[in-house]
Amino acid sequence: MAARLVVTMDTAHSFPAPAPEPVDPTVDTAEPAGSFWTGAPKLLAALATTIGSLVALTTVLVQAGVIGSSQAAEVTTPAVPVQSVQSTSQTAPLDATLGQLDGLLAESARTKGDLGKLIGDVQTDQPAIDRATAVREIDAIVSQRELLHAKLAEFPTPAPLAKTLSLLRDSITASLADDRLVRQWIVAHYDRDAAANALWQAQGEASRAASEAKRAFRTEYAAQLLANGRPSSIPEY
Repeated sequence: MAARLVVTMDTAHSFPAPAPEPVDPTVDTAEPAGSFWTGAPKLLAALATTIGSLVALTTVLVQAGVIGSSQAAEVTTPAVPVQSVQSTSQTAPLDATLGQLDGLLAESARTKGDLGKLIGDVQTDQPAIDRATAVREIDAIVSQRELLHAKLAEFPTPAPLAKTLSLLRDSITASLADDRLVRQWIVAHYDRDAAANALWQAQGEASRAASEAKRAFRTEYAAQLLANGRPSSIPEY
């Protein structure tokens, strides 16, 4: 005869197993060959009974000091897989960024002064404008270029436009160097300073460097515009 083990706080006692219940031959215990759902309630009930028995047995074992509470939690707590959620940074659509950059360059084209005309007005034997006017005009050109440079420093940089924006910043930096040399030349020219000729030569070199930097940016930016289905015209910023 089989025996069952009952665990209490102090000792374990063996008791004879109860006699099996008589089987009623009139009851058909075979499950009909239906769908899975016809046997689901019985399956769920059996599963609930098993879990309840496991919890009860675990409680007794904890009270008897056989296992610790942390081990009991591992036994009775089902493992639930947790799917990690990765946050992705939200970036502005590339097309919107291109539109903002177009707007920034167009604004610069509208507000910038005419550096070539200013140089021509100063360079004649009899300057077309006086010293104060010339200095005021070149200061406005420098200020406008500095403002564009500051705006670009805070401009969003999506990965596909990293090279384009880097070339644009280089272009503005080179143009600023040229503008500042022009200012020094203007002051020296009106003051009849001997350094005027050397400043003019330095400004010429700076102007060529600025033109090359602008050409590199325009080539890269035009390719980006065409690749994204936008017109490749670029304002004269």
